[in-house]
Amino acid sequence: MDLELVSIAKDRNFMEVSELFICVIVKNIRRYQALGTNTQNLPGYCLNVLLTQVTHSGQVIDLSQSNLAKTYGLRYVVVNTCVAVGQCEAGIVSVNTSIHIDKVQSEDFYNLKTNISCVSLGGVAREIDKLARFVNYQSNVSIPNQPVGVILHGPPGCGKTSIAKNLSQTTGAVLISIEGTDVLNSDFGSGAVALRNIFSRAVCLSDEGSVVVVIDELDVLCPRSESSSLGSRQITNALISEMDSLSSKQCRGVLVIGTTNVISSVNPALRRPGRFDHEVLINVPTKEQRISILEVLTSPLQLDGNVSLAELATWTTGYVGSDLKALCEEAASHAATTSVDASVGKSDFMYALHKVVPSLRKTSSCSVDLQPVKWDDIGGLKEVKEEIIQSVEWPLLYPEALRRMDLSATKGILLYGPPGCCKTTLVRAAATSCHVTFLTLNGAQIYSPYVGESERIISETFQKARALSPCILFFDELESIVGKRSSDGRQSKVQERILATMLNEMDGIGARLDQKMDASLTSHKGKDKQKMKELNAAYQTNGTDNYTQQYEGPSRVIVIGATNRPDMLDSAILRPGRLDKLIYVPPPDEESRKCILNIYSSSIPTENLDLKELSNRTSYYSGADLKNVCKEAGLIALRANMGDNLSNTVVSHQHFLRALDVVKPSLSDHIVQHHHLK
Repeated sequence: MDLELVSIAKDRNFMEVSELFICVIVKNIRRYQALGTNTQNLPGYCLNVLLTQVTHSGQVIDLSQSNLAKTYGLRYVVVNTCVAVGQCEAGIVSVNTSIHIDKVQSEDFYNLKTNISCVSLGGVAREIDKLARFVNYQSNVSIPNQPVGVILHGPPGCGKTSIAKNLSQTTGAVLISIEGTDVLNSDFGSGAVALRNIFSRAVCLSDEGSVVVVIDELDVLCPRSESSSLGSRQITNALISEMDSLSSKQCRGVLVIGTTNVISSVNPALRRPGRFDHEVLINVPTKEQRISILEVLTSPLQLDGNVSLAELATWTTGYVGSDLKALCEEAASHAATTSVDASVGKSDFMYALHKVVPSLRKTSSCSVDLQPVKWDDIGGLKEVKEEIIQSVEWPLLYPEALRRMDLSATKGILLYGPPGCCKTTLVRAAATSCHVTFLTLNGAQIYSPYVGESERIISETFQKARALSPCILFFDELESIVGKRSSDGRQSKVQERILATMLNEMDGIGARLDQKMDASLTSHKGKDKQKMKELNAAYQTNGTDNYTQQYEGPSRVIVIGATNRPDMLDSAILRPGRLDKLIYVPPPDEESRKCILNIYSSSIPTENLDLKELSNRTSYYSGADLKNVCKEAGLIALRANMGDNLSNTVVSHQHFLRALDVVKPSLSDHIVQHHHLK
């Protein structure tokens, strides 16, 4: 508002307001609704309060200091339109001013409406649209059996609470947030009373517009009965009673949203129809969703031209929304300390990637810091590399091409062969080239002295892999985890249970949910494909299916096992549909040994090195043996020059020949045949 206009209005008495269109904020809306015909006096009350006031369009007049306004029960007056004499934008309210009341609101509703914080989100437009339809259902009297509650579940940091807040500003609804500190009190029974008061408040506010009630961490407030205390059971019973009351009274305008990281921990009584009718999964964002999130997060930043959000999204597999926010903040902070113009470049994001670890990896015992390995760093094994690339990279990098050819993605791969032939290194190279999450698990991490703990570790590892997909889940020394079952009962019962758990998890590897009840949706074959298409079409039409939205055809998790003893594996895990791709990693032949020696010797100073002779004389040497040969040759060269300047030491061909006398091959005909799958 221009101060000059206010000054003119004060100086010139003839500049009066002819018409004033206002929104009245009262202390208690139900008091004025109960007055009935006396509400026609409200314009007169407002005129008495605003008399001699200088007003303009868009003005909010605080009446807290007016005793007359307190008598009338008025709190604020919002000037929507001010029509003054002489077409002026401001004027003085006089006895001749005609006041029109556009709307009457309660102070509580007005404060909640004006205090809505702006939340910008990316990559969740589909979820917000679905929730917005639920809010619209609440205000539509023609729709019977409208949803009362929705549960948003998924890994932490995926934006469940932010989506609920964004929903209020998208639909124009007011937001009432319930947190544990609002309900969980030390006084017995006070939590249930506080919850009932909050719902009573929401019902009163629903007379004026849509209301969204958000219950954060629903699994903490209302846990399963076997793990809940007496206070939690009281709160659960109170919530059930309030939800049933909303449903039975057909109370329109109130939508209850519960958020949880572990939906299986929520009391089952709340998950039936009529209470929390719908369950919406907010999963770890895909690459396209990460691009949308990064666009929102980097909009206030000054980016260099070398920053590609698509490339950054490729590097951030497994990052949730909060992780991406921390990543951008770390990159901006690094740029501010290292750059003069404070523009954020690619190097700043590379620095931040080493500092910000995905939240899901922090809570996982199977996560490792993957040391990058390129395919060129592995000598020889050309055919093995091609098979792994086709089985691992193609389903992750070219899923549409496989789907167009009606080729199902490989769910599991078994690398077997003699020890020291770089089976683990091949897996690391595959994970590096695909830019996917790499999880690994071995027998030492799985076996536990507690009953059921090993099976729980297996299940949680698979669930974590689905949440972090696309992902490579690697089991080293697989024979120690899922050994062959014996008919005489000599096998450990624990190993049998681990094998059964792992077989069940591999059969449901395509489900990207935390509950195995949904795993069957990804195992449809042949005639069931049409059924899956119909389910997806039904979801697109009315949004009634909460699970088929995550069906993506080929599995986004690839299980890879490595073993030196394939004969000790149970045949059930080697059938098609589980570890259905068997790749033999043979000992390096002469050409492969030459490539391996060239790679390892390229990092040390050498002279007169004949790789062809060395590769010819290293029959039955594995890749690990050849690496040890190069190490021993360097030590021999240093010992030979102990009296001279060690910094000028050069490894010659003779040093390598002497190293061959020290390092003997670890392989033989018997070992190679013993480690081959019969």
